Amino acid sequence: MSDMTPPPAPAPAAPIGGPSSNAKLIALLGWIFAPLGIIAIFLDDYKNDHFVRSNVIQAAAVWLAIQVIGWVLSVVLIGFLVFIAGYIYLIVMAIQAYNGKEPQVPVVYGMVKSLIDQTN
Repeated sequence: MSDMTPPPAPAPAAPIGGPSSNAKLIALLGWIFAPLGIIAIFLDDYKNDHFVRSNVIQAAAVWLAIQVIGWVLSVVLIGFLVFIAGYIYLIVMAIQAYNGKEPQVPVVYGMVKSLIDQTN
């Protein structure tokens, strides 16, 4: 008998043609309603879906950053502009996610990459 162990199974690839329409919809809703989108990655259907995890976790991080920066800057009365610009950005990213693209927010993606790659 040989002492060699079989190689690990390859990670599941994205389906041909990109993510499913349900995954696109969950990603869209995750960008628009970020706190509620986190619930989707705990559902069995989407917990190991890289596309959904990537979009929802980044959306939650961006949403949290918008909230913190907006509330801090509301003291000097420009917080309202941060909220407006932030929500416009979230809508643009939601549209990209619904079109099947996997957006990577420059600073945020690096910070949450380990959470995205985590599978249960």
